[in-house]
Amino acid sequence: MSDRLSTARLQWQDAIPESEQFGDIYFNRAGGVAETEHVFLAANGLHERFATAAQTPFVIAETGFGTGLNFLCARALWLERAPTNRQLHFISCEKYPLTRDDLARALSAFPAFAEGTAQLIEAYPEPVPGFFTLRFDGGRILLTLLLGDALETLAQLDARVDAWFLDGFAPAKNPELWNTQLFTHIARLSTTGTTCATFTAAGLVRRGLQAVGFEIRKVPGFGRKREMISGRFVSADNSPHPPGQPIWFQRPLPTASLTPVVVIGAGLAGATTARALAEQGLRVRVLERHPHPAHEGSGNPQGALYAKLPAQPTAHSRFHLAGLSYTAGIIRQLQHTHPAVGALCGVLQLAGDDKERQRQQQLVETAAYPVSIVRAVSAAEAGVIAGQSCAHPGLFFPGAGWVSPPEFCRVLLDHPLIECHYATPVIALQRSDSGWQLTGTPFSAEQVVVCCANDALRFAQLDHLPLKPIRGQTTQVVSPEHHAPLQTVVCGEGYISPPLAGQYCFGASFKLRDTELDVRENEHQHNLAILQRALPQLADTLAVSPRQGRVALRCSSADYLPLVGPVPDLPAFIQTYAKLRQDARWPFDSAPPLLSGLFVNTGHGSKGLISCPISAQLIAAMLSGSPLPLETELVDILSPARFTIKNLIRKTL
Repeated sequence: MSDRLSTARLQWQDAIPESEQFGDIYFNRAGGVAETEHVFLAANGLHERFATAAQTPFVIAETGFGTGLNFLCARALWLERAPTNRQLHFISCEKYPLTRDDLARALSAFPAFAEGTAQLIEAYPEPVPGFFTLRFDGGRILLTLLLGDALETLAQLDARVDAWFLDGFAPAKNPELWNTQLFTHIARLSTTGTTCATFTAAGLVRRGLQAVGFEIRKVPGFGRKREMISGRFVSADNSPHPPGQPIWFQRPLPTASLTPVVVIGAGLAGATTARALAEQGLRVRVLERHPHPAHEGSGNPQGALYAKLPAQPTAHSRFHLAGLSYTAGIIRQLQHTHPAVGALCGVLQLAGDDKERQRQQQLVETAAYPVSIVRAVSAAEAGVIAGQSCAHPGLFFPGAGWVSPPEFCRVLLDHPLIECHYATPVIALQRSDSGWQLTGTPFSAEQVVVCCANDALRFAQLDHLPLKPIRGQTTQVVSPEHHAPLQTVVCGEGYISPPLAGQYCFGASFKLRDTELDVRENEHQHNLAILQRALPQLADTLAVSPRQGRVALRCSSADYLPLVGPVPDLPAFIQTYAKLRQDARWPFDSAPPLLSGLFVNTGHGSKGLISCPISAQLIAAMLSGSPLPLETELVDILSPARFTIKNLIRKTL
């Protein structure tokens, strides 16, 4: 996938935007809403299908997002017609995204959609390639934007689509889109009964859809347009797995569950997983061994919400950026009702030494990220942003901020489909004909998600995972009354956030192979020393104040990415793919042997605020059969089986 995106270049004719790239308008001058209702909603039969939606989510995919008008029309109809316990997942591709200002200007012509427009503009991602999932209406509607060339992004999509909006500019204006490759992707992502509709009646589109299995008919077009196309997929179901994905990473088929999904752990991973499942309409039972949520690694009063980006984007950084965008969207929504959950006040990442200054300079020079994501600031500019004297220049992330993990977990777990059982440790997992017996509790479940950090290794089914505990101590100090408070998060060697409830939280130490939980004065001094190098005046003020500390163990994996997905049946998995030891390109055709109904979401380390919520959405999608919210390439690098595959190829297993 390409590393940079160009935003749309527009010409305006009154309130109608026209693309300079394609020389075509974004919506019909005679009435954009009426056109969408005729071409896409009515031709796909969505009035009736929404009212009787039995599955969740109902999935719409679109080949050109443009101004988002089609999405807003579909959202309004869903809220009007669909059962309240069902979810709509709208997926849309866009190679040339509008800027936020242009989007607002275009949609101002449709005041009836003001509420949806406000949510869209607030959550709208920055123009960088990748998949970005946005939550609307309390999670009742999801919008996943595939930013980049549609032919590249659709190749990375794992989904089952119920209805296609084949939008985008006319074939004569945009011939690169309407080709055999596009129609092949559409067929792969369709199932028997999937419908499609498009404004065009061009022969190449009609023949292309027929060739891949759609039954096509011409129907009256909108306005002055005489004809358009609608269709229904009549071929046998295809595999939705993206081409080229290794078979050992393919997700399991979803299975219906009569019992609540059990989530073990009520920290960030567990709370976000439970909430994502509940928003898909699934009942959830959370089992936590401590007397309250967020007791261990998720218990720090505050944490920095930002992604440390490399000069050249990588798969890892794309995952972190998608996660940052997703979490920021949740915090942005919760700020209105739960201000103590967090704030998107921005993050300063200071360059404390020559090596870091050189790295930051390279990031700026490559221009891989728009300034709306990150920009360079001098020490003086950083001081103005922070409201404190800063010792170094750095990078400023205006869309980042801080989150209170305990408050975040508490709010997420407050959902009618989530029941929490505290002081309920799970001793072991035992497989039976009816599912999983949770030894030590009165519960059993057909589906279990293990979200208990390092404690996951206590279960025999997971003890092969390469998890490692890392001790971290934070320092808490009361904010001085006569000192101006910090205005933004400041990171460098450590981090400090603006005070919450009159108290600063900063740190943290990083101790491998140390699992003791005692609070140590030398680690307080370490935290003060790194604060001194970043914010000397604030450090001098806080150094003379009484301090408290909190110690927890981070849970990291061997490659510092989380482990998210189905748990392999290790002996059978090794046997099935043993030929990898001789030939890493062996043409396997056997689906991965998995422990049915068992999933894991752990190993988030110090990045849990950006990685847990999007990973939770990934887990929920796998359990329910919903579209995956990330590119397949990123899903694969999170798979719990990745280390087993690597070790087979390296002949170390």
